[in-house]
Amino acid sequence: MTPARSLPSLARLLADTGDLIEGRVSDPNVPGWARARGWEQWLLGLADGDLARAEALGLARAVDAGIGEEAAPATLGALCSRVRAATDLGPEPPLPDARVLRGASPRKRAQVAALVALVERSLPSPERIVDVGSGHGHLTRELAEALGVEAVGVERDDARVLRARALSTEGGPTYEVQDAARDPLDLRPGNLVVGLHACGELGDALVEAAAARAVDVLLVSCCLQKVRGKARQPISEVGRREGLVLPRPLLGLTNLASRHYGVEAPMPEIMQARATRYALRLLLRARGVHVAPGEEARGINRRRMSKGLRPVAEAAFARRGLAPPTEEELAGITERAHEEFGRVRRLSLPRSMLGRVVELAVVVDRASALAEAGHAVEVVPAFAAELSPRNLAIVGRAPRGDGA
Repeated sequence: MTPARSLPSLARLLADTGDLIEGRVSDPNVPGWARARGWEQWLLGLADGDLARAEALGLARAVDAGIGEEAAPATLGALCSRVRAATDLGPEPPLPDARVLRGASPRKRAQVAALVALVERSLPSPERIVDVGSGHGHLTRELAEALGVEAVGVERDDARVLRARALSTEGGPTYEVQDAARDPLDLRPGNLVVGLHACGELGDALVEAAAARAVDVLLVSCCLQKVRGKARQPISEVGRREGLVLPRPLLGLTNLASRHYGVEAPMPEIMQARATRYALRLLLRARGVHVAPGEEARGINRRRMSKGLRPVAEAAFARRGLAPPTEEELAGITERAHEEFGRVRRLSLPRSMLGRVVELAVVVDRASALAEAGHAVEVVPAFAAELSPRNLAIVGRAPRGDGA
């Protein structure tokens, strides 16, 4: 992907679908954008199996595969084609052989192994590794060992740094407590700065530092909505020309991964959690507590949502000083929520598929900033999406003064 050429087309696609992106589907009513385009009948007519397939594959791929008893409306099919063309980066890498890393999950081990292999192929000769947002240091240690170079992990959380140090052996990488989104990184000629799922504005800080210091970079972004302001500002010249200012709620759309696996859990589990949240919102409203979508479960760990409505509702009611929900309330709301949330899921499909476009726009804006600084840049899938839907990698090789 050539960043400067692709960013304008991504910006146009976002501009052309602005009403979809802003029109979040939070209730069973047909949104204006669906009615205006004549899509509601086809979407609401999807059988349960076709709905599950569209959520697993993403609507663009599912329409291409021929879901639905009838063909999708022509305008919806055309939009799906644009989305597929904009987001197709080629085949994902096969699952790597990953060795056991103490304290790392199987998915984390495979992600680390895939990034080490990517560095060995594309950026094989750094003199020093700087791992930004290094967490427990799994990637830091694996890169240092594979490449035989000095490495330092930078992490703002004290407890994670202590854990990383405990997992390391004598003579291994060092780990420092630092908020790299606020404080300058110590980058030197010959360094490779890496970030595996660097959240929000940390990814921007990493790219800007790499561009300013002319060092190699490998970045896989995550949680793009984690910005301090109300919107993310573009960091590339082409992004500024295109006016690619992305409000925080829009960045949150990138979390709606349309894959068999979501960011943190299998898709069926994610959908069950969303259904529970929807039912909880209805339950609170029935008690006279009106909350905005997303506010119903404030203060409750999102992982509890897959446990069912009762325990979540009891916790949410207790936080608000309400008596626990009765059996009659739970039964009535559960039946209503099942029907209504089925409509919400179907009507949400066109908007959800644009999450990957938003994500790619941020990634390509970052890649463009590096290209403008003289880096040779690629945007590629770092690993298979089943390891994480957040799998877009920026690989940037800094300009060499000797022409190498």
